[in-house]
Formats: sequence, C-alpha cells, structure tokens
Amino acid sequence: MKYVYRIVNILLAIIILLSAFFVNFIRVSIETTDKLADVISSFTENETNAVAMEEEFSIKRAIDVYTGKDSLSTLLTISDGSFTWPEEFKPLNSRLIAFGVSFAVMILLALFLIIFSAISSKRLPTLIAGIVGIAADIVMMKSFQSAATLVYNNTVNLADYIVDKIIGNALFNSLVGSAASSYLSFVFALCGLQNALLFAFIAVVLWAVIFYVVDIGDPDAAKEKAEAKMAKEAKKANKGKKAKKKAH
Repeated sequence: MKYVYRIVNILLAIIILLSAFFVNFIRVSIETTDKLADVISSFTENETNAVAMEEEFSIKRAIDVYTGKDSLSTLLTISDGSFTWPEEFKPLNSRLIAFGVSFAVMILLALFLIIFSAISSKRLPTLIAGIVGIAADIVMMKSFQSAATLVYNNTVNLADYIVDKIIGNALFNSLVGSAASSYLSFVFALCGLQNALLFAFIAVVLWAVIFYVVDIGDPDAAKEKAEAKMAKEAKKANKGKKAKKKAH
C-alpha cells in the first residue's frame, strides 16, 4: 500500500504542475462604449457588444502572446517595445509580489511532492506540504482580489496608462480624443486555476490523513512500524559498539 500512496502523491503533484501551466488563471475584460469596442475588437477579433476585449490567460497562453504565437500579440506591436513599471502602479506592488510568491510556492511544493514521494513513504512531510499549499492558494486568491479591486475602483488608473503609453493616442484621436480613457474600464478575475490547485492540495492532505487512519487500525502496519523502529535502534547500537571498539 505504501507504493500506492507514493504513486498517487506523484500523480497529484503532476496534476498541480499541469494545471499551473495549462489552466486559465486570469480573465481580463475591457468594457467600453460600442463605438470604441468596434475599433479595439478589430485587433482582438473578439466582438462582444460593449466589451472590447474579454480574454482568459493561462501561463502557456501568456507565453504564446509574448512570443507572438497568439493572435492577441498584435496588440503588443502597437507599443514601442519598451516597458518600465509605472509609478502609478506602485499600490499593486505588494499584492502582485504576494500573488507571485504564493504561486511559486505551490509550484515548488508540487516538485517537492514528486521528489519526496519517489524516495519515501512518510506521511507527515506530504501532509505538511498539502496544508502549506492550501494556505498559499488562499493567499494567492486574496492578493489577486485585492489588486483587482484597486484597478476596478480606479485607485490604480490602468485605463490612462493603456491609452497614453501602450496603445497610443493616435488610435483614439478620431473617436474620443484625450478622453478615451474615460470610456475604458477594466475587470480582472481569477477563472479556474486557483480552484484546480486548491482541490489538488486538499486531495494531498486527505490522502495523507486516510493513510494515517488506515495505519492506526491496521495491525500489520503497526507491526511494520515497530520492526522498522527496532531495526533503526539496532543499527544505532551497532554504530555505537563500533565506535567504542575504534576508541579502544
């Protein structure tokens, strides 16, 4: 049974890694007037009435957009190719850092589960990893929601930045001129990844708890533990004897 336990842990960790790469984790909606939506939708090929753009991103898709493999990358070509983190976005810094760190922690925990489960059947380390993963996922969700709220409430005015620095005023002069940003509102939402990771780490915890319970009620498991403990003590005693002989 211990091999089954280890194999399932490895499979759950692989699910975490695959989810982190392929499952959509963020939805971006740019809401505008119908007229402005028609212009922006010509770049995104996504016509949704007063929503100029509504896109979902996974890590894989974000990489594809950045490398030009996704049709959305056409929007990036409007910029001058340079980017520096704007002063206006500083209120987001701590929240985005917490989001990124939490996500990285979950990836590291998944790698730990694979490596540790490949060499050991101990339950406690995997149980702790699962609990930490759940906590990291909750922190990631809270951090993102906090950052999204700042953008939604215009505490961080992303619309002005998009118009002035990335898209450029030239695109909008014929439509709404310098007031273009007032026609844009941004909505950010998590859209699935956080739940996939949460359920996977909950499964890791439950799997460890199940085997703890099984061990408690299994006389063979108790006997195996007792034998392993005796063998460990005997090995330790032998080392002590050898050390004494060398000393004499």
